[in-house]
Amino acid sequence: MENRLPEIYRLVCQSSREFTVRELAQQFSVSTRTIYSDIKKLNELLEASGYSEINGDKGKLFYKSTLVIKFESLIHSTSAFVLSNPGIRRLRIIETILLSGDQFTVEELLKKLDISRNTLIGDLKEIKEILSFHSIVIEAAPFKGYRISGKERNIRNLLILSISEDPLFFEHKAYKKDLQILDSFEKLLDDIARRINVELSDLWFNRVLIAFYVTYARISIGKAFPEGPRDVLTREEKAFVERHREIAEIFGREVSLDDCFYLATKLAEASVVKSEELLSEKWLPFNLVTNQFIDAVAKEYPFEAFQTDSKLYEGLLNHLRPAYKRALAAEWAENPLINYVLENFSELNKAVKKGVKVLEEKLKVHFNDHEISYFTLFFASVIERNEKQICRTPNVIIVCNAGISTSEILKSRLQALFHVNVWGTFSVRNAALWLVDHAPDLIISTVPFEWKDAKVLNVTPYLSDYDIKEIQNQLSFLTARIHLGEVMDIIVKYAEIEDHKLIPLKSELSAYLGITENSEIKKGIYQPMLKEILTEDLIKAKFEADSRDEAVKASGRLLVDKGLAEECYIQAMLKNVEVNGTYIVISPGIAMPHARPEEGALDIGLSIVTLKDPVVFGHPKNDPVKIVVGLCAIDHQSHLKALTELADILMDGKKVEKITNADSAEEILQIIKEGS
Repeated sequence: MENRLPEIYRLVCQSSREFTVRELAQQFSVSTRTIYSDIKKLNELLEASGYSEINGDKGKLFYKSTLVIKFESLIHSTSAFVLSNPGIRRLRIIETILLSGDQFTVEELLKKLDISRNTLIGDLKEIKEILSFHSIVIEAAPFKGYRISGKERNIRNLLILSISEDPLFFEHKAYKKDLQILDSFEKLLDDIARRINVELSDLWFNRVLIAFYVTYARISIGKAFPEGPRDVLTREEKAFVERHREIAEIFGREVSLDDCFYLATKLAEASVVKSEELLSEKWLPFNLVTNQFIDAVAKEYPFEAFQTDSKLYEGLLNHLRPAYKRALAAEWAENPLINYVLENFSELNKAVKKGVKVLEEKLKVHFNDHEISYFTLFFASVIERNEKQICRTPNVIIVCNAGISTSEILKSRLQALFHVNVWGTFSVRNAALWLVDHAPDLIISTVPFEWKDAKVLNVTPYLSDYDIKEIQNQLSFLTARIHLGEVMDIIVKYAEIEDHKLIPLKSELSAYLGITENSEIKKGIYQPMLKEILTEDLIKAKFEADSRDEAVKASGRLLVDKGLAEECYIQAMLKNVEVNGTYIVISPGIAMPHARPEEGALDIGLSIVTLKDPVVFGHPKNDPVKIVVGLCAIDHQSHLKALTELADILMDGKKVEKITNADSAEEILQIIKEGS
């Protein structure tokens, strides 16, 4: 990387040809994301030196005029820019202090930073307050300068934040030597992200990359991360433990497992572009609370699509885990769109702020305004998707007291001049009666007439030029859109439709009419209750299982025999338990094995197997397992109502004891019916 930046500068800024990002990525054997990051850094250097930025459009890079200045001169000219900018200068001082150890002196800082003593002393006063905000203290140490004290987590987190906001950090001579190690970090991070099936946003990929560097730099000065033992490993922690030796090789020194856990936490806090849903340590609570969160927001801000849009549910679910991790660590992600949200979706943001209390109460964390604005964007995107509606022909009526001939001439002229659907012609009296049950878009009247629920235009019977312009103007303002609610009202007026078919019908009409972009209409958005899907033949009492796999197979067999899943689903359940064994045990004594919908699920299903003798699943706290709940779901949402009901029952210790002691499926079903 140390040699890549000047070479890219030479190719793009000092030649007249156009390059593609992919072409440069292949030439330097790096990812396209790395090239984009390099271009961003070059643009920061160019801007700091007063030059225009590199143009980038659709993966193509070009510079409008050839630069003569050498790259080394460009770097040199930015040093003055950095030190003359108070914000960046203070970041550089913070970085220098925290990367130097526990103690520092003013003389040491003056040697490393080309600034005056007075400027440094003034900056240190501001920096003390910044560090204090992050629970880090600078104290005067007699004859030794200053001493730094604070938790290692706080110091590292502030370093990550500072370096993220310091555009030219790695161009400083003190840290430029470490550029090459970032390439190794990048390859490792890419590989770990693939391993856990997540794709990080560019912003967060770079932030986690900086976390790697900060960890490396702090370990280099003897500052390991003291975290303590783990009971259950997250999927990120497992991935980092597996690469423990490789991380140590890249760092060139011993790395503790606690440092690996810290890096895993930073990855877990990162927002993702997309994520293949894997079981996590809070899989069940996240699924249930996401649904409750959507319901709470919909109650405050009624918008029907909130509860039927699968993209909203999946997006929130993907975002919730890293947001939860950040809240736990008292970290926060700055949303650059927060002002846009507050200006354009203020009412929606207020509704989300009220609804988010459901998340905070259930997950025992607090979300700040930036995190709430991120949640708001997910709901705003639903509104945007569903407001892309097709326009229909405006419906108008004519009110005229001059007789049939006059009204027919007016009707003919309207249809000849405008694209309108004339519903009929009425006298004043009949119009008033008819309008009680009907709602045209526009009323055109040749006599004085008013109606509170529709716009009325008074015209002459022969339509003057002025009348024509007025009608044109009015029609241009009419939305005259197809509203799905109105279509459904028409249908149910003439046809009897079962309640559970209403939402699928609306979804299918929505896709056919092109009213929503969310065309991936999934079977079963309707959420049945527990009593609708749990039957006696899906329950087995006092089953004798010699192993974890036998217990899982028994729960899967009930689903297959009922026709809710294919035979292959059982093997998928076993594989999932093998990979995510500890997460399967959702609470003390209760396991919930399942597989992905595409691995053989045919319909929504829950099975319950109570074990005669408890079985060890491998969870350090929740073993041994006494109840196995087999789950079969065809999407992310349709099973949630039934699952919520069952979860409420299984969180009641007395009910769990009754279920465990029951001798028959009939008895267990009765206990569950009483509980729900």
